[in-house]
Amino acid sequence: MSFVNHVTVDGNLVRDGEIKFSDSGTAILNFSIAHNVKVKEKESVHYFDVVAFGKHAEYVADFAVKGATVTVIGRLNQDRWEKDGVKHSRVKIIGNQCVFGKVKTAGTTARQAPPDDTDVPF
Repeated sequence: MSFVNHVTVDGNLVRDGEIKFSDSGTAILNFSIAHNVKVKEKESVHYFDVVAFGKHAEYVADFAVKGATVTVIGRLNQDRWEKDGVKHSRVKIIGNQCVFGKVKTAGTTARQAPPDDTDVPF
């Protein structure tokens, strides 16, 4: 039996992406997106953390600016840890592919998104 772990989420970046490098030199990009949902005249916002790795993380970092519209395709990953005897967990999206749209910023010139036909695999 095969299990499926696949997610597609679109939204706007909450803040600029943060890129770090591991001890071995691998790029790690973290960013969060806000996804708006409207059901029966009630609107709610859901926030999702996304992480990308490697050369693609370095490339995506140029477009991961606050307000940018993005569609992320990837898989879910659950981190678990214990601190001071309390168990914690967090689910992140491991990005495999992403497509950027327009950057929504007021009064500033943000970095340009890649052409519409360009999707950026992670």
